[in-house]
Order: sequence, then structure tokens, then C-alpha cells
Amino acid sequence: MDGAGINAALQLGAAAAQLGTAFVLCPESAADAAYRERLKGEGAHHTRITAAISGRPARGLVNRFHEIADDTALPDYPVAYDAAKALHAAARATGNHDFAPHWAGQGAPLARELPAASLVGKLAEEMQEAQRH
Repeated sequence: MDGAGINAALQLGAAAAQLGTAFVLCPESAADAAYRERLKGEGAHHTRITAAISGRPARGLVNRFHEIADDTALPDYPVAYDAAKALHAAARATGNHDFAPHWAGQGAPLARELPAASLVGKLAEEMQEAQRH
């Protein structure tokens, strides 16, 4: 999730690059403190695709929910999604964040704490620098 990565994707033929995780640590993000802490720590290095949380494949920071649910037969969307939301809400009410949908891409360890406008500017600068080399 840096400008060099964006440039590499474009050079390989991509029309664009998706950088949602890059913005999770921005102060404008609605991400809660637990999500932000996981993304800033060792957990950012451990992502996995699972359908357990939403009923559809998506990548997130590995937590207890991934470990339990990936070995379980799941109902289709939206049943799985609604059940996961209820489980997360119940766990969160007790201070447990091991069942949260902390979505994150493979570039999660590269997330930076910057205001969104600053991050976009930095990404553009990095991309331009990568294009010069």
C-alpha cells in the first residue's frame, strides 16, 4: 500500500489499485481502537481469506473467529453475515474483539497513520517517484 505498489500494479496491466486498508488508520476512518491496534501490530502480518464472516470470500486480519469458523459448514449470505454481525456485537459488548470483521488486504503491514488527504498526496508522490525509476 504504497505508491511503488500502485505503480507496479499499473505496469503489470491493472486499470487501478484498490487500497481500502491503507485508509483504516486515517483519523477520518470509523475503525474502532481495537481494529486500529491490530492493524498497527504483528496481527497485520496475518491475513486470510474467509467466507465465515460475511458468507462471501473476503480477506481480513486473522482472529479467533477465522480459526473456529473456517472449519465449520456455513450458511449462505446473508444468513452468515447476519449471524456474524450478531456474534461480533455480543462479543464486543464484553470487550472481546476476537470475532470482529477486521477486513484487511495483503498490504496491511504497510498501513500508515496519516490524515486521508496527506495519505493520498504521499501515495501520489511515491507513485511518481517509482515511475521515474
